[in-house]
Amino acid sequence: MSGKSFSALQELIARASEKPLIKARTARMVKAFQFRPSDAAPYYLEIVNGVLKVSSGETSSPVATIIASDEDLAGVVRGTVDPVQLFFAGRIRVQGSIFDAQELATLLREAARS
Repeated sequence: MSGKSFSALQELIARASEKPLIKARTARMVKAFQFRPSDAAPYYLEIVNGVLKVSSGETSSPVATIIASDEDLAGVVRGTVDPVQLFFAGRIRVQGSIFDAQELATLLREAARS
C-alpha cells in the first residue's frame, strides 16, 4: 500500500522537475534514494542527469536509505518537518551516505519552495 509520503513525493517531483533551479542542481547527479516507511510500502527516488522519477518497490543500489514513519517522511517531503530534528530525536534513520541524505533534504526544501 502506498502511503502519504509516496504520494507527496510524486506530487512534489511532478511540480518541481521542470523548474530550472532543480534541473541545474540535479543535472550531473546519478543517484537513487530508498525510502522505507515503517507503516507503508517502500519506494525510491531515482535522479539521473536532471530527470527525477519516483517508483514503488526497492532499488538495487541506493546511496542512502531513509527509514521513518510514513507521516514523518511526508512531513519531510512537504517541508513541514525538519529532517535534522527528526534524526536527532531518533525518529528518522539513514543507512548509507548521510552526506547524500543531507543533499536530498536540501533539494526537497528547494523543490517545495519552487
